[in-house]
Amino acid sequence: MYLKSEVYRNDLEQAIRGTVDFEKLFHKRILVTGATGMIGSFITDMLLHANRTAGAGVEVYALARSREQLMLRFCSSQSEKNLRFRIQDVTEPLQADICADYIIHAAGDGFPAAFRKHPVETMTPALLGTCQLLQYAREHPVEKFLYISSGEVYGKSSGTDHAFHEEEGGLLDSMDVRNCYPVSKRCGEALCASFAAQYHVPAAVVRLSHVYGACTSAHDNRAVGQFLQNAAAGKEIVLHSAGKQLRSYTYVADCASGILTALLDGVSGEAYNVANKDSILTIAEFAALLSETAKVGCIRKIPDETEEKEHTPIEYAVLDASRLERLGWSGQYNPDKGIKHMLEIRKTVGEIWKQTK
Repeated sequence: MYLKSEVYRNDLEQAIRGTVDFEKLFHKRILVTGATGMIGSFITDMLLHANRTAGAGVEVYALARSREQLMLRFCSSQSEKNLRFRIQDVTEPLQADICADYIIHAAGDGFPAAFRKHPVETMTPALLGTCQLLQYAREHPVEKFLYISSGEVYGKSSGTDHAFHEEEGGLLDSMDVRNCYPVSKRCGEALCASFAAQYHVPAAVVRLSHVYGACTSAHDNRAVGQFLQNAAAGKEIVLHSAGKQLRSYTYVADCASGILTALLDGVSGEAYNVANKDSILTIAEFAALLSETAKVGCIRKIPDETEEKEHTPIEYAVLDASRLERLGWSGQYNPDKGIKHMLEIRKTVGEIWKQTK
């Protein structure tokens, strides 16, 4: 459905142009885990768009647990011969017929409700899934394995007044269940570094800042996802905190081009922050900008007990992407442009759904 939006198609084209050495992917086979998630699905659409518009000849294995969700998310692309659905849990050994030159491991839930309700299932894609995929890459040599990690691995740092570099880190209490996500991501990174050192698997890591875009899952209860749901429906945006947390925000098209740049040109055994240096806002500032763009109100409510438990204790989450930028990558979407595109795409897709019911 998203392909019906001209703005979305333009974002795909911009992401392709923004990927350094994108042509290296031509006629390659790429496995994308978590293919129905916001990031995995955008990358899948991006590769298929390159096939349609540039004759890229990329074969895409889109892996997810639900056939229904794959069919729904890629309803406009199901007939494309270079798209292959693979339905399985990423924690299980890969199906024998998968033959990949590149692996992008984007599977896993990254939203607070999952951390609270299913902490074990939140951890297993990063632990067991990463180990399974790395073992596959060891036995079936690939050109690059890329693990999608998170800026949450930097933890809580006191007195920080500069953006996090890849060598830095803060505190993470491993006995706090809320930290099931960042702790498991740290472990997944360590697995990548270990397989690279011991078995020479060409594995690299990207650490994402707070990514936003139109194709957010309805189950994603992160603040930005909830803001978008309300704004697209013409409802007030609701803040459940003072919104003082300072974050790097990255539009999904920039995120995808950064991921693919690291996949193609990143060094094995290294991590790369993906963040737009021109897009640093507090949560309240992001909400206010979306409110203004959507022409809806923005209010604050006292959080209930459940919402309070899901709040991240990390007040400062600003990432330095200099290492990625040295590969030639740069962000193209400032907050005004990214928020405008996100809202336009979501409204367009919403209207299409209404017309097809």
